[in-house]
Amino acid sequence: MSSKRDVLSTCLSDGEFAYYLRHMTLQARADFIRDREDTVIILLVDDELIEAELFRGLLQAEEDLEFHYCQRVEDAIPQANQIQPTVIMQDLSMPGDNGLTMISRFRANPMTKDTPVVVFSGQEDSRTKSLAFSLGANDYIVKSVDRIELLARLRYHSRAYWNQRQKDEATRALRESERQLWDSNASLLESNRKLTEALADVKQLTGLLPMCACCRRVRDEQNYWSEFSAYISKHTDLRLTHGLCEECLGTQAEKMGMSPDQVEALTQRIKKKRKTS
Repeated sequence: MSSKRDVLSTCLSDGEFAYYLRHMTLQARADFIRDREDTVIILLVDDELIEAELFRGLLQAEEDLEFHYCQRVEDAIPQANQIQPTVIMQDLSMPGDNGLTMISRFRANPMTKDTPVVVFSGQEDSRTKSLAFSLGANDYIVKSVDRIELLARLRYHSRAYWNQRQKDEATRALRESERQLWDSNASLLESNRKLTEALADVKQLTGLLPMCACCRRVRDEQNYWSEFSAYISKHTDLRLTHGLCEECLGTQAEKMGMSPDQVEALTQRIKKKRKTS
């Protein structure tokens, strides 16, 4: 059965596929890692084509191994960025930048800085080995190595790489969850602050409110006297309208010279209008 990467690789160019990988969501990257964690993706960097074909022959029968070959050192970093290998096999004897220099370049490249680099050399020299490890190599294999041992080492380094990727993705997802939780808490704290302020305003209206017995004005929290209607409008959402009660209506009507019968008739009309409104 074809994996997700195999299907995508047949539909997209190397550059498009690399762009797709870089712009995956956190969940998509995690799913991609789980889908590919049993595959050993090998990039061999070696100027000798015959060596590459021999190496390919060693791996040909292994279904969980995916082999890629790069012949020129100047193409190694771009090609690694595109295919994202789980193991890089680096030959030491190459024209231009030698294998040791390439180790440093892989470690300086953000997309391969954690990829296992295995030095693949025809000679076994203790000083060269020590220098390779100091530059960031993960292993050193001579080209006459036994096939079973070679496959075991490649699978070991690939598994370690996939495990690290899983940990990195889990850490990234955790940090994103923490960020979202922090934002939610900040929003909740702001809402609580506004609610507390609103409750404080309401409490001011539930206590004793000083009112002048003569002019009926009230004293606010700054010790200023103001009209009762102005105070209510400032401290609540209420808006006051003004009219006359029946008693005041009768008093005012009599002051205006209306007879008791006229006042009674006016009062009844107002009451009837209030019932129908």
